[in-house]
Amino acid sequence: MKRVLSRIPRRTSRTVVGLAVALGLALTVGGNAFRAAPQGQTRTFLIVQSDQGIHYGKFEEDCPQGFEMTVEEAFLATKTPEERERLLRPENAKEYAKGWKDDFITGPGGENVCNNPKSFMNDPKHGPWRGVQSKVSYGMNLDGTPDGRATANTCGHSKFTGVNGEEAVDNQLYRAIGCSKMHRSTAPMAHAYIDPFLVEIRGIDDPINDDHVEVGIYSTDDTPLQGSDGKPLPNQTLSVTRNARWRATGAGRIVNGELTTDVFSSLYLKWVMSTWGLFGQASENEFNDVRFKLTLRPDGTLEGLMAAYRPIDNIFTIGRCCKGTASTANNDCASEHKTLAMLADGYPDPETGQCTKISSASNLKGIPVFIVPGRPELTSRK
Repeated sequence: MKRVLSRIPRRTSRTVVGLAVALGLALTVGGNAFRAAPQGQTRTFLIVQSDQGIHYGKFEEDCPQGFEMTVEEAFLATKTPEERERLLRPENAKEYAKGWKDDFITGPGGENVCNNPKSFMNDPKHGPWRGVQSKVSYGMNLDGTPDGRATANTCGHSKFTGVNGEEAVDNQLYRAIGCSKMHRSTAPMAHAYIDPFLVEIRGIDDPINDDHVEVGIYSTDDTPLQGSDGKPLPNQTLSVTRNARWRATGAGRIVNGELTTDVFSSLYLKWVMSTWGLFGQASENEFNDVRFKLTLRPDGTLEGLMAAYRPIDNIFTIGRCCKGTASTANNDCASEHKTLAMLADGYPDPETGQCTKISSASNLKGIPVFIVPGRPELTSRK
């Protein structure tokens, strides 16, 4: 090496040495080019499962009056017994289908219950759902009150007890949709319109107890690789999105292996509906006053809860796409929207006092992955 350098002009040799030092520093921080890593380890996860925080307790306690009415059932409820009997005869099948699949879900201006549910707010044929009646739910105390009383930033509402006995849990989204056939189904759903996203925990000095770590929440522009079982593979390498809006960083602490974050005032995550072309690629989920409680499992996975307020117009974007949601999926978007508006408990409108966002919870599961080095500089935003 000395002989080689002796043949190189002094100015050039200084450049070579400088590049070597720079490369050594880059390798020291693990090739992570967007900023120097804090002291400690970094662990990154891909969230591969999420749900709407529906607690599957005893159905007769959660929904003592049964499931909410479907569009078809709500249509029949507007008819007299004699008219229902007539419409259900085989020879009247065409009239019956047109009645509930077209006339009942279409407004006087041609709007339908899923494209424009707000236009049906005063339509008595599409009443609000009854909602969950039990007292237990996933979630966290988002408003800071013990009883759900109205504050400057919230509307009055009833509280739940947490699944593990936590007090004063807020999850009005579950209260609204927990008895809907479309959302409750017969078993927990792994995905509920939240695309896979990355969780990065930096500066871990002790994975059991650490009073300060940095937490990054990012969408990814990549499509995760899947195994033969259709599930994303662990330990693959993924890139952080180039869209700064879909990235956020904050702080947290680990106590007894559980990570609790500070509040992210806002969080936007990519949501893709490929059949919608460019519009579908640009859609997003919005969360406000977001908190995470995530457990670092011994097997290298991550599991826990995300609680947040969500704008009521942003939650079921996919369900509001078209008339088919009402006529084929048999979901009354007008009743759904009316229920969300009635139970919304966060961010009051300054003029009307009506809350515009609703408390929610999502159960999350993550697998270990790597973040590709050399991604663009991230803008820290809480």
